[in-house]
Amino acid sequence: MTLYRLIGLPSYDAAIRAKYQQSGDDEYNNSEEVVYVAETEAYLYWSTVDHDQAKWTDTVKGLTQKELRVGNSTASAVLIIPYVDETESVSETKSGNDNDSAKAGKKVTSFSAWAITFGMGFQMLEPKYVDSRFGLRVAIRCAKLDGLNVLSKTTLDERPEMVRSTIPSGARLRSFGFEELGDFSTRLVTDAYIEGIGHSKKPIKVRGADSLNIPLSKSPENLLINLGQIKAVLDRKPVSSELASLEHFSLVKNKSMKNKLDQLLIEAIGEKSDLVALSYPYENIDDFGQVGSFKIFGTGDRRHYDYLPTLNNILKPLLEVDEKERLRRLQKMYIILFKSPDDSDVSSSKIPLKKWLTFQKTINNKRYFLQNNRWYVMDSDYITTLQRQVKKIFDRGPYFDDLPNWPIYEIPEDGNAQKKANAELNYNKQLSRRLGGLCLDQQLIRPEDHGSGIEACDVLLPHGVFVHVKNVSSSAPASHLLAQALVSTEMLRTNEKAQKLLEEKIKEIAPGGVDLQKYETKPRRVVIVIAKDDKPITADTLFTFTKINLVRHEQQLASMNVELNIAPVVRKKQPM
Repeated sequence: MTLYRLIGLPSYDAAIRAKYQQSGDDEYNNSEEVVYVAETEAYLYWSTVDHDQAKWTDTVKGLTQKELRVGNSTASAVLIIPYVDETESVSETKSGNDNDSAKAGKKVTSFSAWAITFGMGFQMLEPKYVDSRFGLRVAIRCAKLDGLNVLSKTTLDERPEMVRSTIPSGARLRSFGFEELGDFSTRLVTDAYIEGIGHSKKPIKVRGADSLNIPLSKSPENLLINLGQIKAVLDRKPVSSELASLEHFSLVKNKSMKNKLDQLLIEAIGEKSDLVALSYPYENIDDFGQVGSFKIFGTGDRRHYDYLPTLNNILKPLLEVDEKERLRRLQKMYIILFKSPDDSDVSSSKIPLKKWLTFQKTINNKRYFLQNNRWYVMDSDYITTLQRQVKKIFDRGPYFDDLPNWPIYEIPEDGNAQKKANAELNYNKQLSRRLGGLCLDQQLIRPEDHGSGIEACDVLLPHGVFVHVKNVSSSAPASHLLAQALVSTEMLRTNEKAQKLLEEKIKEIAPGGVDLQKYETKPRRVVIVIAKDDKPITADTLFTFTKINLVRHEQQLASMNVELNIAPVVRKKQPM
């Protein structure tokens, strides 16, 4: 038996996917009936799917020439037990002993219910009514602090990383490498205590995700008592602040909520809101390397555009149509990158247009944000913690006094890659002269395990100060800059070959008479110079995704005894 919590139900039938309800479909044998668990009226749905011939028999025949006549049957069932959540409105939904009355449907606003699944019954549930991470919330409220066995988590980064860690003997959360800022948990297996379930002196095993697996009673009366005990657990606080961190940040799974957020994004695009920004999907760009042009598909536009898309390139085809068509276009449009200014050499797969956008919106004290075509949500505690950590980093100051602003001579929307690279190089040369360092922009070193090469930094200063510079207009370039800085720092702190290559590069580019001994090849301090048009970036104006990555990378740098400073500068237009 597996337990789910259903929320926002308009009727009991709504909990079951349409193909598993009574129909004339020959493949599905579906049934439903009003039943009683002790004296509580409940709703039972069950289904069997019969196959005269198992699908794998074709493979057997291909391998052995033997034709097997073997069929199979898949059985599923869901038992729905009413459970009224005091925070929801419930109408007079009553039912008699027939199936029609079980469907009720008398102006129900919304209500909650327990769903116990058997066999493949989880496939019968309508996902949009499943209470996301219900089982995980139960687990962190009853867990034995040093009895955690399995943690599945996803790290939010340019390349989201999914990790499952197992410690059979049990351990505390810190042993699983969970980072409160940047990681979100999807599943927890732990020893736990729930009063009235299992033996009072022996922990039970709780498996919590969207669902909850625990040893529920098979006695009708005791099962209802168990459900009440689980509800009581949900009403409690997590057993520790450490475990509480597992529920502050999550992926939005509810379809209705995702639709609402998509609509808010469309409205923000129409209003030309500053909260809509460009987000480069670097996991696609970096995988394929060189980019010379791109095409946008889904509008009939056959033109090639130079280099990478700008925000204007992305939004223009959306703003050309009305709001209804805008949403449809957003969902169907995609971009393909090419290595050259024509379409002779493809440089990427189809990249959905939505992957190129980031957006954030606060609703009921929760921050929702779009990144990498997925919606995430963080609660108010998480937002406060994140902002406090970001402000702490900014409050250290830029490390330098009187950094020069970045003059703009090129057209900001010009997509020409070489012009952009030259503009950055010119600024880095100016910066290196002002600070008394060496300009390493576009000076690659190539350790054996980095075939494409890496930049040690943009400007190298004496005494192990590595300066990284980026012009940013959105979350993505800033986050990518942080990632690049972290990669080069890790490499140069630990890889003697990389240190030797950097030493050779310093000798190669340093002008005569410079004391080479003062330039170190192992970073002691990393300074991130972030340039933005017209006004400087602050701790408040950074996008959510960048804030998360900034804190995560700062923690990783600190673990290597490397200090981090953020130095905002302004890009200002200059007379030609």
